[in-house]
Amino acid sequence: MKGRIACSADRLSLLEASMISSVVEPNAFQIGKQYQSERRVQMTDASDTEVTSSVMGNSGLYEQTIRLIDGHLEARCSCTLSEQPICRHGVAALLEYQRWSKARIVPKPRVAAPRLETEKPVASAVPSGDVKLSELNQFTEWMQRTVQAIQSGKPLPDQPPIGPGLVSTWTQVIQQMDDRRRESEGAQVELDADIRNREAVVARLTQDLEASVKESKSLQVLCRDLQREIEAQKAAAGKTTDLARQVEQVEVEVKAMSALLTDKGRRLEGLSDTCREVSLLLKSLGKA
Repeated sequence: MKGRIACSADRLSLLEASMISSVVEPNAFQIGKQYQSERRVQMTDASDTEVTSSVMGNSGLYEQTIRLIDGHLEARCSCTLSEQPICRHGVAALLEYQRWSKARIVPKPRVAAPRLETEKPVASAVPSGDVKLSELNQFTEWMQRTVQAIQSGKPLPDQPPIGPGLVSTWTQVIQQMDDRRRESEGAQVELDADIRNREAVVARLTQDLEASVKESKSLQVLCRDLQREIEAQKAAAGKTTDLARQVEQVEVEVKAMSALLTDKGRRLEGLSDTCREVSLLLKSLGKA
């Protein structure tokens, strides 16, 4: 990352936090402020117009060079972020420089009455974020072995024998990040297994659904056949009803004809009796 912005200040110590936040991206300022508060910044060299430092970011260690030149503030960082004009690492370095420059200002002692004992000279304030070169070398070697372990999927090597301080904090942060990575990998494995189980269940449910759809189609065909058969039975029943009505009508007609024939039979019987009487009468007349 490389950025350049006009600046009227002639010393880096004049750049207050409010001035820095007004010219950088809000997200870059917030993360840079967090890095500085977590003591991730190590200043390599500093003057009124130039600062060189290194910042432990979330993805590695990055180096910065920030300088005032020809009325402009130039910031360079080894990261590849697109934050302009100053990235989060540069913001963290400037904020740490402000803390360091204020810590260097020692108020003048007041005139006091002479004492019998000789007072010890006041030691110059040293920023608590400084580390030894030997510790930094041990940390660099440990980082190389750590990167190799991460690439090969092996556990991180043991932390170097470094006392409490900024480098020890870096190693602890990296160890915590690796622990979180392993936890996330374990959670990812469990999630993948759960997804596979759910996919198997979905496949079984899909097969059951397809079988149910086929069975439903077969039942629909059977229902249509039954419906046609019922309609045919209804039609046959209708014809039977019509036939029954015709039979009843024929029965009525037959009964009427039977009554008529009975009446005619009676009349014929009466006529037959009359004929007999006439025949007998005629026979009696013939004898006479």
